[in-house]
Amino acid sequence: MESRVEMVKNGQRTFNLNVKVPADVVSNVDAEIKTHAKWMRDNHSYDDSKIQLVHYYVSKSDELVNFANPDDGTTGNVLFSINEVYVHPDGIGQHLDAAGSWPDAPGFFEIMAKYGEVLVINGEVIETL
Repeated sequence: MESRVEMVKNGQRTFNLNVKVPADVVSNVDAEIKTHAKWMRDNHSYDDSKIQLVHYYVSKSDELVNFANPDDGTTGNVLFSINEVYVHPDGIGQHLDAAGSWPDAPGFFEIMAKYGEVLVINGEVIETL
């Protein structure tokens, strides 16, 4: 994707999908996220040539036993966070419409349904820098 040309603003709409998976499923989730990222690159952009985003990123980390003290170690689970911010509110609907023809959607949605801890759909940005 091109470099970001606009900053995140209050009122913009988001997807924030957070999953927690056991270590033995991480490679499957990595693969599904890779297909999602490719689909996002094919169908979204930071300009108005496709479904227009302000921001897209995926992060991954081991789940800590105690987030206040990382020295306590990890649980064996891995956390993934998929974050999308759309320039215009109708970007959410455009995204959902486009996902209807995405051939890899069933595998991605299965991961979200099985392991999704927090799935914010059409969230509203309420604070930003």
